[in-house]
Amino acid sequence: MFEQIHDKGWNTGALEYPLGRGINLSIAVENVEALYETVKNGQMDIYRELTKSTYLVNGIAEEPIEFLIQDPNGYLLRFTN
Repeated sequence: MFEQIHDKGWNTGALEYPLGRGINLSIAVENVEALYETVKNGQMDIYRELTKSTYLVNGIAEEPIEFLIQDPNGYLLRFTN
């Protein structure tokens, strides 16, 4: 849940823009390349271009293709296959 700023919130620190510092949300999609082209053609700002990355998961290398955009609150949205 994303909470709006209010005086009874569970605030663990100063709420300053951008609110999403340090957070990225990974969103799996069927065709990340097609989504990337749609986003790019929509003239949205790309935070990180379409890239093949390598992550170790339980000692096994996984290589998803992914790109990132940043929402107005600073949250990074990572779209991956």
